[in-house]
Amino acid sequence: MRNFRRASIQNQILILATLLVVLVSIVATAMEPFIYGRHDRGFQNGLFAARAAIIAEQFAQAGSVQDEDAVLKRAAALGVAVERASLDRLHAGEQLVSPRDLVARIDAMLADNAFTAFHRFVMGQSHPDLLTVGIDDTRALIFQLPIFPGYLWFAPAAASGFLKIVIPLVLLAYFSSWLMTKPLRLFAAAAKQASAEGSLEKPFEPDGAAEIRSLAESLNVMSDRIQSMSEDRTRMLSGVGHDLRTPLTRLRMRAERSAEPELRSLMLADIATLNFMIDDCLAYFKDPSVRAVDRKVDISSLLQTIATDFSDTGIDVRFTGPRRLAFICKPQALSRAIANLVENASRYATQVEIGLERHDDGGIKIRVSDNGPGLTDELKAKVLEPFFKADKSRQFSAGGGSGLGLGLPIAKGIITKAHNGQLTLLDGKPSGLVVVIDLPAVQAAQTDGLPAVPSLH
Repeated sequence: MRNFRRASIQNQILILATLLVVLVSIVATAMEPFIYGRHDRGFQNGLFAARAAIIAEQFAQAGSVQDEDAVLKRAAALGVAVERASLDRLHAGEQLVSPRDLVARIDAMLADNAFTAFHRFVMGQSHPDLLTVGIDDTRALIFQLPIFPGYLWFAPAAASGFLKIVIPLVLLAYFSSWLMTKPLRLFAAAAKQASAEGSLEKPFEPDGAAEIRSLAESLNVMSDRIQSMSEDRTRMLSGVGHDLRTPLTRLRMRAERSAEPELRSLMLADIATLNFMIDDCLAYFKDPSVRAVDRKVDISSLLQTIATDFSDTGIDVRFTGPRRLAFICKPQALSRAIANLVENASRYATQVEIGLERHDDGGIKIRVSDNGPGLTDELKAKVLEPFFKADKSRQFSAGGGSGLGLGLPIAKGIITKAHNGQLTLLDGKPSGLVVVIDLPAVQAAQTDGLPAVPSLH
């Protein structure tokens, strides 16, 4: 079985086709006697011909009218419709059949080809066929050939095709599709994970056909290269950021010793802006949220704390939702994402609201809405890209402004990568922007050993 799964797709198809032929042959050999048993037309025709021959022979041997009546009664009991006739009352030119040719004649009359049998099955037969058998010079018997029900032709053919072809083909098709597509589904899931997260947490185990194993090995190589490039980029930026802090520190110290207050203020502001840019870029590229540990927290308390912290700085931020709601998440990363959204909204709006709802499946929905001017549909897609600013006229600064355009991308990364959630931008009513965050419930298998939700006092 393992060798078959690891064979090429071409060989798998060839083996499965051969297996189908063998399976159909075995089923046909085993089921043929049961299918074409008493419901076989040939068997019924032969049985009727044999009975008709016996009745004709017994009628010929009858020595009296009573004996003839007894023979006709036995014929009726056997289901053979027959009546006596006199040769002088037969129509002129009516062809007689001798008892010796009776069986052959009945077989010839009842033997239908495929077209005639199908026509009789569909259209039916209006009247039975009659066969006149000459017994001697004065007596004759008129046999009424049977009209077999249509199922005697259709049922064996349908059952034979269904049992010999349809069932084996369906079973083999299901088995082969499952066998071939299962590695493809696993490969597609791994590729989707790699594209979403940038790399795979662990190497994808090659399995299935040779072509799929080759693709899996290529996926692992690609994932390793992406991971290596990401780590090299982070190390390079961290080193550049660390090296830049030394000359910036010296510049700040020299600026503080400047004798001109106005020049000193401008230089310190520029130095603070450079520090702010370095910190934001390193935070975006490093992004430790994905590696954070899930914990059970009171999500209502967490969001209320964010609203309170911003309110203390003079920003009108309110929280609406349940007073207490336990949820498993990465609390520090989620707090950072919500704070980025609130901070971004506070630059363009005077009121911000954080809403919380719980889904029936255990997930939650967080809505960060504001009363600002909102965004067009074109800008909704672009603001989620790094370093994009909807209002290019605004200049970033360390103390406020519009920032570097990393707030929304960082929040989106935390929601989608760290929590497997979704972040959607919608229009507010009558104006403003609504950021909708849907977070799924963490599976029960992943919650073992997690600390309990802290109590509220």
